[in-house]
Amino acid sequence: MKKVNLTQFAVLFALLMLTACGTTKKSVTLLPETERTITILSVNDIHAAIDNFPRFGFMVDSLRAIYPDMLLLSAGDNQTGNPINDQYSEKGMPVIELMNMLNFDLCAIGNHEFDTKPDGFAHTLKHANFDFVCANVIVEDPEKFPIKPYKIMTLPNGVKIAVASVLDINERGIPDTHPNNAVGFSFTDPVETAKEFLHLRDSADVLIYMNHYGFENDVELANLFPKGVVDVIIGGHSHTKVDTEQLHNDILITQAERKLKYATLLKLSVGKEGVISKSMELLAVGDKGSEHPVLRAKVDEFNSNPDMHIRIAEALDDFTSYEQIGYLMVDALRASSETDMSLINPGGVRIDKLPKGGVSVMDIYSMDPFGNEMILFSMSGHELASLLKSAYGFDENLPIYPSGMRSKYLLNQEGEVIAVELFTELGEPMDLEKVYTVSMNSYMASVYVFEQDDPGTGLFRPTAESMIDYLKELKYIPSYQNEKRVEIVQ
Repeated sequence: MKKVNLTQFAVLFALLMLTACGTTKKSVTLLPETERTITILSVNDIHAAIDNFPRFGFMVDSLRAIYPDMLLLSAGDNQTGNPINDQYSEKGMPVIELMNMLNFDLCAIGNHEFDTKPDGFAHTLKHANFDFVCANVIVEDPEKFPIKPYKIMTLPNGVKIAVASVLDINERGIPDTHPNNAVGFSFTDPVETAKEFLHLRDSADVLIYMNHYGFENDVELANLFPKGVVDVIIGGHSHTKVDTEQLHNDILITQAERKLKYATLLKLSVGKEGVISKSMELLAVGDKGSEHPVLRAKVDEFNSNPDMHIRIAEALDDFTSYEQIGYLMVDALRASSETDMSLINPGGVRIDKLPKGGVSVMDIYSMDPFGNEMILFSMSGHELASLLKSAYGFDENLPIYPSGMRSKYLLNQEGEVIAVELFTELGEPMDLEKVYTVSMNSYMASVYVFEQDDPGTGLFRPTAESMIDYLKELKYIPSYQNEKRVEIVQ
């Protein structure tokens, strides 16, 4: 793995003192050479981490001082994860504006791009100064959603780079988002679709797949490709931290965790017969250190929304896991809906820490950013057990967080659910013949497949808003440190 040496960094910081961190990209036209180098800085799963952009902007300008023609790429999921972005008047636009300011060259489509709903997605596509690529999405209205299957870029040194992309889809045949967000789109199998674009190598010196597919899936895909056709897979979706070179079937596979904690610096040398060498280095970004002043001012402007900083309650103890916060969220849902029980999917809990002390509106939207509606069901104990059993595999072998009941998952040696046992809050076996009122979010009601007679009734109220009202009334949040409602036995 090649690293930038100290001499380069000394030159870099001297240049920065003189250039005041401008974001304008420079171009140098070079004559064709026997061996030419391309440099790429890639990120993935930004998840609206706008507070890291000032630091990231400083890094981008620093690297452009050394590599003037460096490409800046994102492997998708720019959206969802910060209420300042997610609850903005033009939902999702803060992160797009910041990416525009940094002159991103290209972006893959991630599942959370759909979270802004179809009209919001179209709005972000329209205002992005860079193209979006995804080969296995089919749109009904290409003019409204100008998504390309691939893009070929020619660098100033004459190297042609083809970038294609595929997106992961779930058992329902859509990305992991609320089904209503995917109306107007259809999706093809990512593996078969990826194979259809191998011909791009005939039109380019370098072929890159920039996928939102998950690291393990990318490895499997790489091993299906014919050797010597695909050079690099820049990945996302699984939030994998790839800090050492991963070569599979001679394809370099990268991923840089999430939320702009890291970025990957890629270098490829290209000769007459194609790529001669390739290397990667994982660079720490984070939110500490020198910053880009213009981006800092813009982020401060976004963060100045006073409504997000209203204090609504006080936590009497630290929350230190997704499970603890999930129990708090589902207790709020149960109290607000006045049902016997409530359930929340593990993917619906987006933070795993909440410090002791004041809890703000922003904290709640950080936990629950999706705008899902509260849905009420009448369900028998048998239907409840069916739901929990089917959801376990769908949620990557993670249990649902319950309120008003306890559960025990019995697994076989392969980690598959054999049965789910249900208990009352006091630990007594639940009457499976009895019918209970159960509340959950609209995502769960739409995507889970389970035995059910009642189609559900919408309460026309977002789960996050119900939690805000619940905590305002509660005022003091008790400790959940010792709360255990789920047992898994293998």
